[in-house]
Amino acid sequence: MVIENLKGVIFDVHKTLVDDSGFPRDRIWRLIEKSGVTVNRELYFELYDKITRQLFNWPEINPFVKVREIHRRRLQQIYRHFNVDRNIENDLNFLWESLAACQFYPEVPEVLHKLSGKFKLALLSNADADDPLLEIVRRCGVKFDAIVTSEQAKCYKPDRKIYELTLKKLALSPAEAIMVGDSPAPDIGGAKNVGIRAIWINRHGKIFNEYLPKPDWEIQSLSAIFEVLNL
Repeated sequence: MVIENLKGVIFDVHKTLVDDSGFPRDRIWRLIEKSGVTVNRELYFELYDKITRQLFNWPEINPFVKVREIHRRRLQQIYRHFNVDRNIENDLNFLWESLAACQFYPEVPEVLHKLSGKFKLALLSNADADDPLLEIVRRCGVKFDAIVTSEQAKCYKPDRKIYELTLKKLALSPAEAIMVGDSPAPDIGGAKNVGIRAIWINRHGKIFNEYLPKPDWEIQSLSAIFEVLNL
């Protein structure tokens, strides 16, 4: 497929550009251990995943709250369930600061630098404005023409309003942009619903949800984007 009139590339951040290395599930587990409470690890993982699915169900978050508040609610529920007596705010600050230790996937910096100057580049993230992952990307030396967060848009992907705001900041039409992301519903479904072509980066061989709009391309590494874009 030849991509005509492409002028901009929009990137998701979390698990598309930056590897969170399981954050923050393992770190919360270690905080529970430090509290002196003995908890079965498998039961903790099960609860963590259940609460995460409930709280981070982006289309159902109404009224809008910041991502940090969602993290706080998850920590509160986990601590309450296991009777953990720790300072929520201190631990939340620790988890937030720990994000700064996350790293790019190995190929990402080179890809971003090679695309810079050829296209308008944007970051689009379900994140707060002060999210450390955004700061990691900002420091890579690439100029981004737009950085749009859910906090700024007061809504989350896949809401079409956050995509429309990104296109407005790039001064592009949907047909002139392409979205790159790892999440089928927020990234691929959200982009496709506003007419933006989408590249699904599937690093771990997952099966795409058959009920969602299909991506135009699927890649296993961001470096494969050059083949998609005929570069």
